[in-house]
Amino acid sequence: MSFALQTLAPSPGQATTTTAPSAPGPASPQEPPSGLGMLLPILMFLPLILMMFWSSRSQQKKQQKVLAELKKGDFVLTQSGIRGKLVEMGDRFAKIEVAPGMKIDVLKSAVLGKDTAETGAQLEKK
Repeated sequence: MSFALQTLAPSPGQATTTTAPSAPGPASPQEPPSGLGMLLPILMFLPLILMMFWSSRSQQKKQQKVLAELKKGDFVLTQSGIRGKLVEMGDRFAKIEVAPGMKIDVLKSAVLGKDTAETGAQLEKK
């Protein structure tokens, strides 16, 4: 099956011009693509990625320090807003007494730290 192209007459009022296909000229030397094109986005995002990594690491170190300073009998605050007295701190869980005789287990990572005026002010700031 073959298809033929139909040539149309020009619209009224338009001049007809025909251009012959130009012969290929001498090949112009093309410059090889610059490595800076790919390097530029990397150089832009690398500091952001490093800052985010450094920020999360420093935050993690602060949280570990706060948890290491806790001792039995301290009043602690959890991420969910539960306040209670620290009874026991294990490797993964912490036992908190929220009312006399009522103890709950929470993940150690859920403990924000001691319940002080400072902790309350930090939470309000967020």
